[in-house]
Amino acid sequence: MLTIKNLTTVYKTKKGAEKALDNVSLTINKGEFIGILGPSGAGKSTLIRCINQLVRPTSGEVNWNQKALHTLKGK
Repeated sequence: MLTIKNLTTVYKTKKGAEKALDNVSLTINKGEFIGILGPSGAGKSTLIRCINQLVRPTSGEVNWNQKALHTLKGK
């Protein structure tokens, strides 16, 4: 099960801070398939990058089977 709790990601830009994700929470249970849809700039890619740990969220948690992904080691 994938659980995302209160995920927020802020990027620093020349114009100041830009929130790409703002307090996103969701649960995907074993066997479920989901789609992530939205207009350009909605944060879809940032959400995926937070899930696969290419981007560290500013706050919140991404958990796989109740383990925080940022604490896992190895491949």
